[in-house]
Amino acid sequence: MSNQSLSLREVSRRLGIPPSTIVYYKDKYSKFIPSIGSGSRRQKYSENVLEIFRRIREMYGMNWSTEQIENELSIKFGVLIDHIKNEQQVINDAGLDASSDMQSVVHGLASVIEKVSDLLSSQMLFQSEIRELRDEVASLRSEKHKLEAQLNERVLDLAMEVGQLKRDRVELFRLLRKGGASSGPDESSFPSTAYLERPLVIQNSEGEYLGVAGKGRKHFSLEDFVKLLENSVNSHRSVDLKWEKKDLGWVLVITANEDVSDDEKAIVLVTEENITPNNNTVVRIVTMSINDKNVPDALLFSLFKQIRDSFVR
Repeated sequence: MSNQSLSLREVSRRLGIPPSTIVYYKDKYSKFIPSIGSGSRRQKYSENVLEIFRRIREMYGMNWSTEQIENELSIKFGVLIDHIKNEQQVINDAGLDASSDMQSVVHGLASVIEKVSDLLSSQMLFQSEIRELRDEVASLRSEKHKLEAQLNERVLDLAMEVGQLKRDRVELFRLLRKGGASSGPDESSFPSTAYLERPLVIQNSEGEYLGVAGKGRKHFSLEDFVKLLENSVNSHRSVDLKWEKKDLGWVLVITANEDVSDDEKAIVLVTEENITPNNNTVVRIVTMSINDKNVPDALLFSLFKQIRDSFVR
């Protein structure tokens, strides 16, 4: 290995270890990491210490204790450390030509200068690492702002798409009320808007009309009930709605077909327009059947109770 001297910054660069970590290793295991050129302004290290730092890094990675690390360093690098120290002593002895008292003063001054230089070097390493971390944080913040802008733009696009879908749904319902855009208005094939928007009620055995009054909103209507029925069969692949005029009311037939199992569900809702004792015009459910089986009145009352509990919230 060559006699090139290295600074702690160069050790950090060669090993790919953060400068602060190198300084920490140097301070904690200083007796195993001898420096060279104590008379210089900054501490330097032989290339031999690269292997010492590398081994310390490995042992930390294996979660070794401080005692285990020191024992390993003593066994593996003890001879190397003594050799480096001996070389340094030879250099120091060769340069001594003053009196012993002067040598002591010079040695003490050199030691102080060496410590100060070491502290300054460590400070520069920390400052360099802090600058790198600040640059990284600035880059991450810039990327964060960019991603936030992209997310906000996407959310706005989705909100516009949802708004358009809602408008399309309203328009489709309007066309269905008219019997289709191409055929034009046809009151004989589809209930009027007034009929669909009237309060929906059922009548008990005492002749009382029971409906659902909304809290802070309009009443529960036939149109609302039809939407619920549509949603109840939304797992089927195709749903067909057909209205038929009957006396004073309308009959709704909902047919849902499952393409995979060929299963068919048919819901028939018979309604008619009534005038209540309070002179209110309502739409009453006369009967309701599912696959040719009439829904019992008790079940209809229970259904209306569930609708009322959820509708008034």
